Amino acid sequence: MSYTVKKLDRDELTKIYEMYMKQDFPSDELKPLSHILSSMEEGFGFTLGIYGDGELSGYAVFILCEETGCALLDYFAILQDKRGEGLGHCAFLLFEEYFTRNLPKVEGLYIESERISAAENEDQRLTRQRRIAFYLSCGCEMTTLRSVLFGVDYSVLYRRLGGRMEDAGTRRRQQPAKEALDTLYQKMFKPEHYLRSVSLTEAAENVSAENEILAGGKL
Repeated sequence: MSYTVKKLDRDELTKIYEMYMKQDFPSDELKPLSHILSSMEEGFGFTLGIYGDGELSGYAVFILCEETGCALLDYFAILQDKRGEGLGHCAFLLFEEYFTRNLPKVEGLYIESERISAAENEDQRLTRQRRIAFYLSCGCEMTTLRSVLFGVDYSVLYRRLGGRMEDAGTRRRQQPAKEALDTLYQKMFKPEHYLRSVSLTEAAENVSAENEILAGGKL
């Protein structure tokens, strides 16, 4: 089956939010619908629907920061009855095609994934480990960045876009930067929420601890 992506309007996103996002994401990770719609209206948020044979198979919500050449994959899910068919990996190729065609100045995607080392039990650890391993298998890389948003602790991954690996200058521009993600967060959140509930740090141990667990270490 071949798949395509389509940019969704507010009514299509509202339907997906009510039917799927409330089930696919924990309540402490899911922003209010009004917040997501507001980002769309202000022009820096958008949603792509993933379709196979005209039927919705998955969705992805993005936050865009063109001035720093990056975007955040805010939410991403494959519908439950479509999982296990390799569509998740295919989706990243579709995202890359979409950005290359429509947003060529965006050089990479930031992706937040709950930190393995902050898991409270073995089930959480395994779930988070599988999720990060999936992103790594899709061409993402673990960064030294760690964000804590409204009490939820995340590792930050990065996915380069557009095959822009031609020369050293390009590679330097593509390095995932704390400043770029911080600018994106300031765009996402109201100033009072940003100051009170957003933390972004950068340290080598942020990535080394997660990599050790992924390689077979324990909490």
